[in-house]
Amino acid sequence: MRKLTTYDEIENLCEAMIRDFMKRKHYTNSRCVDIEAFVTEYLGIPIVYETFAEPDPGRIGFFSDGHRPVWVMRERQKAQVVFPDQTAVIDSCLQRPNEIGRKRFTIAHEGAHFILSRHIPIQSKAAFHSDFDGEMTYSQDMLHEMMSMTEALTNRAAACCLMPRFLVQRNLNRHSDGKPLIAYDGYVLAQKEKLVIQKTADALGVNYTPMLTRLKELDLFDLRPIDEYLESEFYHGGGSRT
Repeated sequence: MRKLTTYDEIENLCEAMIRDFMKRKHYTNSRCVDIEAFVTEYLGIPIVYETFAEPDPGRIGFFSDGHRPVWVMRERQKAQVVFPDQTAVIDSCLQRPNEIGRKRFTIAHEGAHFILSRHIPIQSKAAFHSDFDGEMTYSQDMLHEMMSMTEALTNRAAACCLMPRFLVQRNLNRHSDGKPLIAYDGYVLAQKEKLVIQKTADALGVNYTPMLTRLKELDLFDLRPIDEYLESEFYHGGGSRT
Protein backbone atom coordinates (compact mmCIF):
# COMPACT_ATOMS: atom_id res chain seq x y z
CA MET A 1 0.00 0.00 0.00
CA ARG A 2 1.25 3.51 -0.81
CA LYS A 3 2.42 5.62 2.08
CA LEU A 4 -0.17 8.41 2.30
CA THR A 5 1.86 10.68 4.55
CA THR A 6 5.49 11.69 5.06
CA TYR A 7 7.77 12.02 8.06
CA ASP A 8 7.85 15.80 7.58
CA GLU A 9 4.06 15.93 7.61
CA ILE A 10 3.97 13.82 10.78
CA GLU A 11 6.56 16.10 12.41
CA ASN A 12 4.49 19.20 11.67
CA LEU A 13 1.18 17.66 12.71
CA CYS A 14 2.39 16.17 15.99
CA GLU A 15 4.36 19.25 17.02
CA ALA A 16 1.30 21.43 16.39
CA MET A 17 -0.78 19.10 18.56
CA ILE A 18 1.73 19.11 21.42
CA ARG A 19 2.03 22.91 21.28
CA ASP A 20 -1.76 23.22 21.36
CA PHE A 21 -2.03 20.74 24.25
CA MET A 22 0.64 22.53 26.30
CA LYS A 23 -0.98 25.91 25.61
CA ARG A 24 -4.36 24.63 26.76
CA LYS A 25 -2.78 23.15 29.93
CA HIS A 26 -0.69 26.30 30.53
CA TYR A 27 2.52 24.25 30.38
CA THR A 28 4.34 27.13 28.70
CA ASN A 29 7.74 26.58 30.34
CA SER A 30 7.55 22.81 30.70
CA ARG A 31 10.60 20.77 29.69
CA CYS A 32 8.69 17.49 29.34
CA VAL A 33 5.44 16.35 27.72
CA ASP A 34 2.83 14.99 30.13
CA ILE A 35 2.19 12.14 27.73
CA GLU A 36 -0.51 10.42 29.80
CA ALA A 37 -2.52 13.65 30.00
CA PHE A 38 -1.99 14.25 26.28
CA VAL A 39 -3.31 10.80 25.39
CA THR A 40 -6.19 10.64 27.88
CA GLU A 41 -7.31 14.27 28.01
CA TYR A 42 -6.35 15.80 24.66
CA LEU A 43 -6.88 12.73 22.46
CA GLY A 44 -9.58 11.23 24.67
CA ILE A 45 -8.03 7.74 24.66
CA PRO A 46 -8.50 5.66 27.84
CA ILE A 47 -5.42 3.81 29.10
CA VAL A 48 -5.77 0.45 30.87
CA TYR A 49 -3.03 -1.71 32.36
CA GLU A 50 -3.04 -5.48 31.97
CA THR A 51 -0.56 -8.34 32.37
CA PHE A 52 0.03 -9.48 28.81
CA ALA A 53 0.16 -13.21 28.02
CA GLU A 54 0.80 -12.93 24.27
CA PRO A 55 2.96 -15.49 22.40
CA ASP A 56 5.47 -12.68 21.79
CA PRO A 57 6.75 -11.66 25.26
CA GLY A 58 8.02 -8.42 23.74
CA ARG A 59 4.49 -7.12 23.26
CA ILE A 60 4.00 -4.30 25.75
CA GLY A 61 1.29 -2.14 24.22
CA PHE A 62 -1.87 -2.48 22.12
CA PHE A 63 -4.30 -0.09 20.44
CA SER A 64 -7.69 -1.79 20.22
CA ASP A 65 -10.13 -1.70 17.32
CA GLY A 66 -12.88 -3.32 19.40
CA HIS A 67 -12.52 -6.63 17.54
CA ARG A 68 -9.05 -8.10 17.88
CA PRO A 69 -8.57 -10.00 21.17
CA VAL A 70 -5.55 -9.79 23.44
CA TRP A 71 -4.16 -12.58 25.62
CA VAL A 72 -3.91 -11.35 29.22
CA MET A 73 -3.73 -12.91 32.68
CA ARG A 74 -6.97 -12.90 34.66
CA GLU A 75 -7.13 -14.66 38.04
CA ARG A 76 -3.89 -16.50 37.22
CA GLN A 77 -5.37 -17.83 34.00
CA LYS A 78 -4.71 -16.84 30.40
CA ALA A 79 -7.76 -15.28 28.80
CA GLN A 80 -8.55 -13.57 25.51
CA VAL A 81 -10.10 -10.16 26.05
CA VAL A 82 -11.54 -7.77 23.47
CA PHE A 83 -11.07 -4.21 24.69
CA PRO A 84 -13.32 -1.33 23.64
CA ASP A 85 -12.50 0.43 20.40
CA GLN A 86 -9.78 3.08 20.65
CA THR A 87 -8.44 1.90 24.00
CA ALA A 88 -4.73 1.88 24.78
CA VAL A 89 -3.74 -1.30 26.61
CA ILE A 90 -0.35 -1.15 28.36
CA ASP A 91 1.51 -4.06 29.93
CA SER A 92 1.42 -3.63 33.71
CA CYS A 93 5.14 -4.47 33.92
CA LEU A 94 5.80 -0.94 32.66
CA GLN A 95 4.36 0.51 35.87
CA ARG A 96 7.60 -0.35 37.65
CA PRO A 97 9.63 2.79 38.53
CA ASN A 98 12.63 1.65 36.46
CA GLU A 99 10.46 1.36 33.32
CA ILE A 100 9.38 4.99 33.09
CA GLY A 101 11.10 5.57 29.76
CA ARG A 102 9.58 2.53 28.06
CA LYS A 103 6.20 3.26 29.64
CA ARG A 104 6.13 6.81 28.30
CA PHE A 105 7.20 5.77 24.81
CA THR A 106 4.62 2.96 24.74
CA ILE A 107 1.85 5.35 25.77
CA ALA A 108 3.02 7.78 23.09
CA HIS A 109 3.04 4.95 20.54
CA GLU A 110 -0.57 3.99 21.28
CA GLY A 111 -1.61 7.63 21.17
CA ALA A 112 0.16 7.91 17.82
CA HIS A 113 -1.98 5.04 16.49
CA PHE A 114 -5.04 7.16 17.22
CA ILE A 115 -3.53 10.22 15.55
CA LEU A 116 -2.74 8.23 12.41
CA SER A 117 -6.17 6.59 12.47
CA ARG A 118 -7.64 10.08 12.07
CA HIS A 119 -4.99 11.38 9.69
CA ILE A 120 -4.76 8.36 7.34
CA PRO A 121 -7.60 6.01 8.36
CA ILE A 122 -7.15 3.79 5.30
CA GLN A 123 -3.82 2.57 6.69
CA SER A 124 -4.91 2.13 10.30
CA LYS A 125 -5.79 -1.03 12.21
CA ALA A 126 -5.40 -2.63 15.64
CA ALA A 127 -1.74 -3.25 16.39
CA PHE A 128 0.73 -4.29 19.07
CA HIS A 129 3.76 -2.30 20.11
CA SER A 130 6.66 -4.73 20.65
CA ASP A 131 10.25 -4.66 21.83
CA PHE A 132 12.27 -6.62 19.28
CA ASP A 133 14.22 -9.57 20.71
CA GLY A 134 17.05 -10.74 18.45
CA GLU A 135 17.09 -14.16 20.13
CA MET A 136 13.38 -14.92 19.64
CA THR A 137 11.95 -16.82 16.68
CA TYR A 138 9.08 -14.83 15.22
CA SER A 139 6.33 -16.02 12.90
CA GLN A 140 6.00 -14.33 9.52
CA ASP A 141 2.82 -12.61 10.71
CA MET A 142 4.59 -11.22 13.79
CA LEU A 143 7.51 -9.91 11.74
CA HIS A 144 5.20 -8.39 9.16
CA GLU A 145 3.30 -6.49 11.86
CA MET A 146 6.44 -5.34 13.67
CA MET A 147 8.20 -4.17 10.50
CA SER A 148 5.17 -2.73 8.72
CA MET A 149 5.01 0.75 7.25
CA THR A 150 2.23 1.58 9.70
CA GLU A 151 4.43 0.72 12.68
CA ALA A 152 7.32 2.77 11.28
CA LEU A 153 5.05 5.79 10.87
CA THR A 154 3.56 5.23 14.33
CA ASN A 155 7.00 5.08 15.94
CA ARG A 156 7.94 8.34 14.26
CA ALA A 157 4.71 10.00 15.39
CA ALA A 158 5.29 8.74 18.95
CA ALA A 159 8.80 10.22 18.96
CA CYS A 160 7.43 13.53 17.63
CA CYS A 161 4.83 13.69 20.42
CA LEU A 162 7.21 12.71 23.19
CA MET A 163 10.22 14.64 21.89
CA PRO A 164 8.97 17.55 19.75
CA ARG A 165 11.73 19.62 18.19
CA PHE A 166 11.09 22.72 20.31
CA LEU A 167 11.40 20.77 23.59
CA VAL A 168 14.42 18.80 22.43
CA GLN A 169 16.17 22.04 21.47
CA ARG A 170 15.18 23.70 24.76
CA ASN A 171 16.60 20.88 26.87
CA LEU A 172 19.65 20.36 24.68
CA ASN A 173 20.62 24.02 24.92
CA ARG A 174 20.25 23.87 28.69
CA HIS A 175 22.48 20.86 29.15
CA SER A 176 25.07 21.73 26.50
CA ASP A 177 25.31 25.39 27.53
CA GLY A 178 24.22 26.28 24.02
CA LYS A 179 27.21 24.55 22.42
CA PRO A 180 26.74 22.33 19.33
CA LEU A 181 26.48 18.59 19.86
CA ILE A 182 29.46 17.08 18.05
CA ALA A 183 29.43 13.65 16.40
CA TYR A 184 32.14 12.10 14.26
CA ASP A 185 31.82 9.87 11.20
CA GLY A 186 29.43 6.99 11.93
CA TYR A 187 28.06 8.92 14.93
CA VAL A 188 31.05 8.20 17.14
CA LEU A 189 30.48 10.29 20.26
CA ALA A 190 32.86 11.48 22.96
CA GLN A 191 31.86 10.87 26.56
CA LYS A 192 30.91 14.49 27.20
CA GLU A 193 28.44 14.39 24.31
CA LYS A 194 26.92 11.17 25.61
CA LEU A 195 26.45 12.74 29.04
CA VAL A 196 24.64 15.70 27.47
CA ILE A 197 22.39 13.29 25.56
CA GLN A 198 21.61 11.32 28.73
CA LYS A 199 20.76 14.50 30.66
CA THR A 200 18.52 15.63 27.81
CA ALA A 201 16.85 12.21 27.72
CA ASP A 202 16.27 12.31 31.49
CA ALA A 203 14.69 15.76 31.22
CA LEU A 204 12.33 14.55 28.49
CA GLY A 205 11.47 11.32 30.33
CA VAL A 206 12.87 8.96 27.69
CA ASN A 207 15.70 6.45 27.44
CA TYR A 208 19.09 7.16 25.87
CA THR A 209 18.64 5.20 22.63
CA PRO A 210 15.37 6.84 21.47
CA MET A 211 16.89 10.22 22.41
CA LEU A 212 19.94 9.52 20.24
CA THR A 213 17.70 8.42 17.37
CA ARG A 214 15.60 11.56 17.74
CA LEU A 215 18.63 13.84 17.65
CA LYS A 216 19.66 12.19 14.38
CA GLU A 217 16.15 12.60 12.95
CA LEU A 218 16.19 16.29 13.83
CA ASP A 219 19.68 16.75 12.36
CA LEU A 220 20.97 18.30 15.59
CA PHE A 221 24.52 16.96 15.41
CA ASP A 222 27.50 18.91 14.16
CA LEU A 223 29.04 16.10 12.07
CA ARG A 224 32.82 16.12 11.75
CA PRO A 225 35.51 13.83 10.27
CA ILE A 226 36.60 11.13 12.68
CA ASP A 227 40.23 12.15 12.07
CA GLU A 228 39.58 15.15 14.31
CA TYR A 229 38.62 12.84 17.17
CA LEU A 230 41.61 10.58 16.61
CA GLU A 231 43.93 13.58 16.51
CA SER A 232 42.63 15.13 19.72
CA GLU A 233 42.12 12.00 21.82
CA PHE A 234 44.32 9.15 20.66
CA TYR A 235 47.53 10.15 18.86
CA HIS A 236 50.38 10.01 21.40
CA GLY A 237 47.94 9.64 24.27
CA GLY A 238 45.88 12.61 23.15
CA GLY A 239 48.61 15.05 22.19
CA SER A 240 48.95 16.56 18.74
CA ARG A 241 50.80 14.52 16.12
CA THR A 242 53.97 16.11 14.76
